[in-house]
Amino acid sequence: MMTKSPSKIQVYIRDGQLLPVSEYDSQQLQEAKQGQTYNLQATGKRSNPHHSLYWVTLSNVVKATGRWPTAEHLHNELKWACGYVKMRWNSLASAHMRMIDSINFDEMDQKEFNQYFEMSMEKLAEAIGYDPIETDIRKQK
Repeated sequence: MMTKSPSKIQVYIRDGQLLPVSEYDSQQLQEAKQGQTYNLQATGKRSNPHHSLYWVTLSNVVKATGRWPTAEHLHNELKWACGYVKMRWNSLASAHMRMIDSINFDEMDQKEFNQYFEMSMEKLAEAIGYDPIETDIRKQK
């Protein structure tokens, strides 16, 4: 049986300090050997493992709670709750309409996804009463 290699630890810089991108990254750093040296490489593109973590987490929450019909429904609700919407004028209806933003790789860079991910996981934890990332990590052990 082949074991899956762990995702790379992702960090971002704020006020000169390296901070973990997600709860998963935070836990990986806490478990790292003291004095360990890392080679950092700036990324300009989106992280597939981070994106996958988002969707796996949403799917697990849908299965565990039954509060949303699908992960896509939960995803759309989270984007609304986090304010990822734009106003558009619909000339046919002569009305302003709110359109949900996309987290598509071409529409949202990694920095913005990091912000969205953290905000959405906070909103989700508030809604369900537990940290969905922490729960997912415990299940993997």
